Amino acid sequence: MKNYQSAAAVDNEANDLEVIAFSISEGVFGLDIFNIKEIIQPMALTVIPHSHPHVEGIIRLREEVIPVINMAKVIGFSESGKTEEDKLIVTEKNGEKVALHVHAVSRIHRVSPEQIEEPSKISQGLKDVTSGVVKMDEETMLLLDYDKIVGEIIIK
Repeated sequence: MKNYQSAAAVDNEANDLEVIAFSISEGVFGLDIFNIKEIIQPMALTVIPHSHPHVEGIIRLREEVIPVINMAKVIGFSESGKTEEDKLIVTEKNGEKVALHVHAVSRIHRVSPEQIEEPSKISQGLKDVTSGVVKMDEETMLLLDYDKIVGEIIIK
């Protein structure tokens, strides 16, 4: 019986989602770590005229040109000004790299499907980019949908 319970526990863990938590202004947000390659310090960027309003510009990282998305603009928050805590979350999907500019990165959380709730009416303004809400010990984290954010901004 004990072996069966252990197998069930492992199976439940396999369904868990690993989420990186980060802040934008005073809000706490999360993304599935599946597409995340690395987290780096912001670097000099080149502004691209007539680009999408959420694109800050492009950076050159190890000889690759990567667009930078300003997550504060995506969420609809005002700019907080650059700080030492600002980070770029470098992501990759289908060979396409994108950097997400956030105000701070805290840690990776393991989230079970039971912890994820539908976005409330309060967060409906973000419904186009959220996939759920996670209530944790002392805070609530909005899960963001990577595909919706990047798909809306980066045209293939």
